[in-house]
Amino acid sequence: MNTGSINRENVPSQIEIEERGFPPAKILLVDDFPANLLAMRALLDPLGHEIVEALSGAKAIALAEKQEFAVVLLDVMMPGMDGFDVLERLHLIPLARHTPVILQTAHDLDHQAVERAYALGAVDYVRKPTPPSLLRGKVGALASLYRRGEELRRRAAVLAAKDRQLAVLAHDLRNPLTVVTTAGALLVRGTDDPRMKRLAERVSRATQRMDEMVRDLLDYARVGAGTIPIAPAPVDMRELCQELVEDFELAVPASTIEVTNAGDTRGEWDRTRILQALANLIGNAAKYGGGRAAIHVQRTGKEIEVAVHNGGPPIPREVLPKIFEPFERGRQDGTGLGLGLYIVRQIAHAHRGEIAVVSSSETGTTFTLRLPVAPLRAA
Repeated sequence: MNTGSINRENVPSQIEIEERGFPPAKILLVDDFPANLLAMRALLDPLGHEIVEALSGAKAIALAEKQEFAVVLLDVMMPGMDGFDVLERLHLIPLARHTPVILQTAHDLDHQAVERAYALGAVDYVRKPTPPSLLRGKVGALASLYRRGEELRRRAAVLAAKDRQLAVLAHDLRNPLTVVTTAGALLVRGTDDPRMKRLAERVSRATQRMDEMVRDLLDYARVGAGTIPIAPAPVDMRELCQELVEDFELAVPASTIEVTNAGDTRGEWDRTRILQALANLIGNAAKYGGGRAAIHVQRTGKEIEVAVHNGGPPIPREVLPKIFEPFERGRQDGTGLGLGLYIVRQIAHAHRGEIAVVSSSETGTTFTLRLPVAPLRAA
């Protein structure tokens, strides 16, 4: 006896494995002959979905008004209300308006009947008796599509709820954080003790980092509700970069950041948001470049390119494809939430622009922000 053999019939398919835990699907069988309903139930039971039966078109309509089905198998020739009448009525029911319907008929439908069936919303029709594997395959595929759609909607609802909770949390953190920030600033100015001053400065730097995290969380939650709002106005990108670099070098005297430009660097963008994006890119460049970085601003056609370069260690190759995703970090240094570059990308997209990165041990790392110079309406 071969004890190592596998019963393939009991081995779940890849689709079944993926869909474990997905919302269940209901299949509606409509036929005026009980024997046909019994045969179809036996045929479709192996799919593992809930089977609901209706012996008339009127009963099918009543069921469709109260519950949603993944698929409807509908007999064409029925007394009173035939399959075409049911199709027409189903299209008027909110829960059934987009439900796929497979018509079943013991006779070939002529061209006019086929056109009418599709015009009323049928997705397919099959002849009776239908090969079991064919009918099971069609119904299984449609039920799978329904379950995956329901799972996506469920996940979207969960994410939306989490984003709302995240926004409330970040907003509520702002008040106590402001108190700590103010207290730290007062401590820095109010003591001559070198040790206490150093401690107070550490508190101020820590609260500044916390404030940046809270801002990133708020922006992340805002993106979940749509897009980052922008208010475009005339801006000179070179001047904006130079202003940001001067502020950065004042805060970190040991840093050296060079700004160069080519061509007309003026356009219309949201100044505050672009400052936020560039501050993230320049801060990262200086941090990983040992305090040294280079910025080049140039016009290319109808776009402005801002390239921020540092010669530090490269970003790991496996990280590059997902570096702009939320909660991802370019390097595992344990700092930040991994939202900075994600928000940079969202700011770029809000301006109809793009952000890209190249990184290698030979050339260093360059983030390039591309933005159209054409005026934009406020989002």
